[in-house]
Amino acid sequence: MAEKIVLALGGGGVKGIAHLGVVACLLEHNYEIEGIAGTSAGGMFGGPLAAQVTPHEIFNHVVDFFKNPDLKRNKKGGPSLAGTHGLETALAPFIQDKLIEDLPIKFVATAVSLKTGKEVLLDSGELMHAVLATIAIPGVFPAIGEEELVDGGVLDPVPVLPARAINPSLPIVAVVLNTKDPNAPQENQTLVDNDPLTDLIVDRLSKTVLGESLDIASRGLGLIGYQLAEVSLENSKPDVIVRPLVGHHGPLSNVNPQELFDEGYRAMQSQLKALEEANSLFNSLIRIAKYSTLPKTDNKK
Repeated sequence: MAEKIVLALGGGGVKGIAHLGVVACLLEHNYEIEGIAGTSAGGMFGGPLAAQVTPHEIFNHVVDFFKNPDLKRNKKGGPSLAGTHGLETALAPFIQDKLIEDLPIKFVATAVSLKTGKEVLLDSGELMHAVLATIAIPGVFPAIGEEELVDGGVLDPVPVLPARAINPSLPIVAVVLNTKDPNAPQENQTLVDNDPLTDLIVDRLSKTVLGESLDIASRGLGLIGYQLAEVSLENSKPDVIVRPLVGHHGPLSNVNPQELFDEGYRAMQSQLKALEEANSLFNSLIRIAKYSTLPKTDNKK
């Protein structure tokens, strides 16, 4: 019988392709995913996964998108440097017109309301709405809805606690995308040559002081996000932490998708022993005793 787990998928832009490799490894080793909590890229890939689209099928569409990424703004969107029209088109076959509460795998995406400054858990309603909200990098992609929802990674880079609420008795596998390969050449983490977002920003702003300032600010926010993720993991204590070595890439770097997928698979494979131990009867009883009072997230009808 398959062992059940819950995933907490962190943000990281294109690096989120590694999530697909992680899930492919889990499925091939007979693990059943009961729930997924996703932030930013983790929400974007977690949505189709919760709809039980296979990692390889999602990967094939991702490759097609990143060959010619469309980051143009939608006329109906709010103020932003880039738009999500291309992403919506790429994701539509998997999540268009789907409701979160109808998904075969429980799902929650996290976002942040610019109006209240608080985290918002999106565990019901239109799946596309939730995905667009969780990936809405402030200022880069348009905020979503009346609450002005933006990227959940602003407050919660790896949504372990929302994942724990899905089923407190199951082990949480947290996938973190900020770990760098020490042997890889370092990239500018945000604005690099041949980066589609860079091209778009340069087209609008040119390489002026404003453009250079945006580069510096973005790198600074990236460092803050890294520290916030580590503090969050220390406090929330997921059962297993998977760290694909992809942190040296920028969020929209022009990288080989297959390498990201394979690195996710490798990283999960290296943690299978830890996951086996987390699923032991002893550790399961500890979780039940420790977290049984937490309210469960139930987005099923």
